Amino acid sequence: MKTHIPESCGNMEYFAEIDQAPTLEETEKVLKAAAGNHAIAACLAGGEAGVDFADAFSEHLGLMTNGTDIPNRRDKKLQQELIKKNGLRSVRQACGTVFSEVESFLKTEPFPVVLKPVESAGSDGVKLCYDFDEAKEHFNVLMNSQMVNGGACPAVLCQEFLKGKEYVIDHVSMNGKHKTCMVWVYDKRPANGSAFVYFGMLPVPIDSPVAKILVTYTRRVLDAIGITSGPSHGEVMMTEDG
Repeated sequence: MKTHIPESCGNMEYFAEIDQAPTLEETEKVLKAAAGNHAIAACLAGGEAGVDFADAFSEHLGLMTNGTDIPNRRDKKLQQELIKKNGLRSVRQACGTVFSEVESFLKTEPFPVVLKPVESAGSDGVKLCYDFDEAKEHFNVLMNSQMVNGGACPAVLCQEFLKGKEYVIDHVSMNGKHKTCMVWVYDKRPANGSAFVYFGMLPVPIDSPVAKILVTYTRRVLDAIGITSGPSHGEVMMTEDG
């Protein structure tokens, strides 16, 4: 991850590098020994796989944090449950580690349906399945796959297919106050045997009616899943009925 540096940032040199220890307490000792007389100002995740640890470690260090009151907020099933609990539009879904746990959902939900790893990033493992047999096959493929961020697939999420445009709403938050950085609309098309291939992103005017709806919705989602500080990248489908 540390070698993935935008050209605009120039050369970036690290003051020190450490390895995560078995416990938060031990990691704190290693960190403070490496920092020497320098104060620890913040703890930020450098990539998707580090989000959970960054939340726990920043909380442990008494720094600005999203905390661990909501365990594993990267879990897409949990995200939808929290969104629904707060009265926001959510998707119909079922999740499981064995196919029998999602079978009844797939027998009643209209096809196509979306299958994805419950902690996926980007379009990793995401597939639009058009019938029951295809969904069952992909479920088994995912449960025996390695994720792009490392590790095995912990569970498979089956969700209703939302037909419409997909938008990106980027924010930076501090102490629960959210500032919108950018609103984009994805240019995704079927290609190379996949239903979701990124061709590009187009900026959306922030004063447009759709942007106003998206920003308001996304900020309520951030509150629902307990993101009070740091950067966030929200993806929202806009369908015919909202």
